[in-house]
Amino acid sequence: MKPQDYLGMTVFVGFGLWWVLLPDSVIRFYGWFHRGKLSMPGPLTVRMIGLAWIALVLSVTLHGLK
Repeated sequence: MKPQDYLGMTVFVGFGLWWVLLPDSVIRFYGWFHRGKLSMPGPLTVRMIGLAWIALVLSVTLHGLK
């Protein structure tokens, strides 16, 4: 892997970690971004989406190594 691949993976995994570690912050941002027009997910849902995102990023990155 090239250094920029690690940087990209770090940025995208960091995005997922934000969802996993700070779900209330994600929910507030989501509410601000949509101006409260959509229903808000719960913290557990946000954490699960964050974990799924991290798994997706890692699987795509590792698949690219083959």
